[in-house]
Amino acid sequence: MVKLIGKGAEADLLLDNDVLRKVRSFKSYRLRELDDSIRKSRTRSESKILQKVGDIGPGFLGGDDIQEIRMNFIQGDLVKNILDSNVSLAKEIGLKVGLLHDLNVVHGDLTTSNMILSPQGLKIIDFGLSFISDKVEDKAVDLHLFREAVESKHFSREDEIWSAFLEGYSPSNRDFVLKRLNVVESRGRNKLKY
Repeated sequence: MVKLIGKGAEADLLLDNDVLRKVRSFKSYRLRELDDSIRKSRTRSESKILQKVGDIGPGFLGGDDIQEIRMNFIQGDLVKNILDSNVSLAKEIGLKVGLLHDLNVVHGDLTTSNMILSPQGLKIIDFGLSFISDKVEDKAVDLHLFREAVESKHFSREDEIWSAFLEGYSPSNRDFVLKRLNVVESRGRNKLKY
């Protein structure tokens, strides 16, 4: 039995037994040719990234190369609901993000809503905005977005969470990424002055 379990701006999430199907449906406000091209491009890109990240993510099972991706359904707790009471989990988050960055995968939407603590460990999900990049700037922006998400959702423990995250974050170019993160964050602070 297929059950709709999520509806996003870009795709529907369908649970089909233990398989999660992400289906990008036609958008009637776009020209058919343009819509087909966008859906195909995004589906192919996300499929390639899911294959590349392996068990850091949900586990790629296949797709139709046009509008559907099949992956393992991950049972567990959304990290956004448990991180405040389990701050040490942030170290594992740092480790997993570091592994992504060593693969030159930039998640693009690193929030605790896109992480699940399953019986098999921490899984990062929703690679819909992800892309491949070896640029230190892109990885620093990824960290900046995660830090902003922590400040917003986990503000009461943000310093502890960020410290634990940095303890785990150890890609091969860690020092360069963290140095660039300071530059990225200083740009944001300068905007606030005006």
